[in-house]
Amino acid sequence: MKVALIYKKSVWELFSDSKDTNVSSYISGKADAKESFQESHRIQKSTIEAIKNKLIESGTEIDMVYRSEITESAIDAADLVISVGGDGTFLEASHYISDNTPILGVNSDPLRSVGFFCSCTKENFEELFNDLNNGPRTNLSRISMKIDGLTTGPPVLNDILFANPNPAATTRYEVEGESYRNSGILVSTAAGSTAWSFQEGLDPLPLTSDRFQFIHRGTRGPVSGITSSIKINSQTRKGKLFIDGDHYSLPLCIGQSIEINAGQSINVIGNLEIKRSQFIQQNLKTS
Repeated sequence: MKVALIYKKSVWELFSDSKDTNVSSYISGKADAKESFQESHRIQKSTIEAIKNKLIESGTEIDMVYRSEITESAIDAADLVISVGGDGTFLEASHYISDNTPILGVNSDPLRSVGFFCSCTKENFEELFNDLNNGPRTNLSRISMKIDGLTTGPPVLNDILFANPNPAATTRYEVEGESYRNSGILVSTAAGSTAWSFQEGLDPLPLTSDRFQFIHRGTRGPVSGITSSIKINSQTRKGKLFIDGDHYSLPLCIGQSIEINAGQSINVIGNLEIKRSQFIQQNLKTS
């Protein structure tokens, strides 16, 4: 078996390599922040090494890939994709999976990261890996995009935001003949409905639903809905689509349109239903 092992760099690594003087002065002047970053760095490195060593012991062929250097060929050649990090690393890896190749998320620092998509930590990775063929799986729906009729972008697992790249500026667009002027429109999958859209006040969709929800942001008496298809006509001169966070974006300028539909599902190792139920119960108690 061949595994594509996708990993992220710690905040400490990124900050240490930064040539930004504000960053360097911040970490040198904040002893408690520096200590926290270094501790998280040690935990993350320890997790990556533990996963790698267990795979080597099992005779598994490994291709280690930094998350910002993932290629389609690396994912296509793998029988299994393992992401070591948090949800951001998992989401980035998911963009390159175009078939039924399973993906397993390992939370590299569970004390500092929710890691909803991550089914294990380094402590229980071996147990889950050894029972790979018999353990639980969760099939999650993704959404696809067409800009001006042409399929584009990666399959989307969490959400798509269409907005003006300047957060202080108005986003203008049209949906089903209705014009909107607000802070943009957020479209969330069922899996993503406990993330950003949940914070916007929407109720989560059933986890394995192939429908998705949307909300017009910054609108008095927020307008939202659930659908399996939506078309957005941009009336924003320099509009932008943000895909699964801030790492991947596409322009959607005035006169362009995007069609969003149900896309290919993804095969996730682990029972995410349990994790989601715990999350919802926890938030119901605190709300």
